[in-house]
Amino acid sequence: MGGKFSPIIIIVLLVIVVVMGLLTFSILSGLPSKPTQNSTDIPIEAIAPVLTLDKKVNSDGTVTITATASTDDVDGINSIKLPDGNVVSDSTAEYIAEENKKYEFSVRGNNGQETILEIEVSEIEGPSSTKPYVPEGFDIVSNEIENGFIIADEYGNQYVWVPVPSGRLKRNTDLNVSYSENNASAAALVNSVAKYYGFYIGRFEASEYELDGKKVAASMMGKTPWTDITCEDATEYAANSGKDFGYTDDTHTSIINSYAWDTAVAWIEEQYPEYSSSTQYGNYDGMILPTGMTEKDRLRGICDLSGNVREWTSEVFITKESSSSGNITYKVVRGGGARLSRTPSSHIGYQENTTELYRGFRMILYK
Repeated sequence: MGGKFSPIIIIVLLVIVVVMGLLTFSILSGLPSKPTQNSTDIPIEAIAPVLTLDKKVNSDGTVTITATASTDDVDGINSIKLPDGNVVSDSTAEYIAEENKKYEFSVRGNNGQETILEIEVSEIEGPSSTKPYVPEGFDIVSNEIENGFIIADEYGNQYVWVPVPSGRLKRNTDLNVSYSENNASAAALVNSVAKYYGFYIGRFEASEYELDGKKVAASMMGKTPWTDITCEDATEYAANSGKDFGYTDDTHTSIINSYAWDTAVAWIEEQYPEYSSSTQYGNYDGMILPTGMTEKDRLRGICDLSGNVREWTSEVFITKESSSSGNITYKVVRGGGARLSRTPSSHIGYQENTTELYRGFRMILYK
């Protein structure tokens, strides 16, 4: 062959090369391709929002909780749910806590993720005689406990806080079996003071006020005292006064009782010795003056408790007039009047359906 490949060998070699090339191509083309790391193919874990809670003690004793939400998710924050169930569509929200306990907040992102967080409030002080509650709808006129913590509603009714540090009301006739308190409001006041360590007394003697065409009992300055009224009517008007003026927040009014009267007089006497047995403070000049106009009887914020108008109370006095008539029940009138120089501690019974020009009433307010 002289060192040359024969045509047959050359053809065989070409066939082998072609076959091997085809096999190689077939093998390579049949392999699965390497996956590409496309962002749409990788599952991304949803980002949960972050919630922070901060507390601030307010001057009224409540605590403001501020909820702040944030997220790295581009869709942002959807809303914050407050402990009372209200939902705020923002990344910040505030909630006022009025009692010590745990409060739960939750934040929701626009991506559907939610975070729940609790915070415990323990900074709220309990009720005390030097921390009066202010009923809803009232504003503070004077915040001096010693000289009279005075509140007023939108109509001008004013009441003075009488602090009772012990939580127990005084009653000078407590051991006298001829006197009793069977009005439900008296028991309610006792329970209220045991819880809140004080109550509100009408700053002024009750006066008539026309509200939406209706006659209601008011505690306003510069008014003519409501006199010539029976104890029955005075009790009813006093009980309805809070309802008539639209008081909420479980706030009640009633005619003053022996507990409230004796406790208020004793409180005044702490600054003015012998006040309960004196006639030097009230109006005994013969003519009834408008409420709050007797300057010498504006003591610790309370006006005209000594003179001006004698005042019905809910206290009952029972006496046996004779063996034939049996027991007669009277309602007790406290204090003196413009024409009768009786001391603040004095008390006498009258039939509850009787009236007198110099006899009126006063209200109390409590929760």
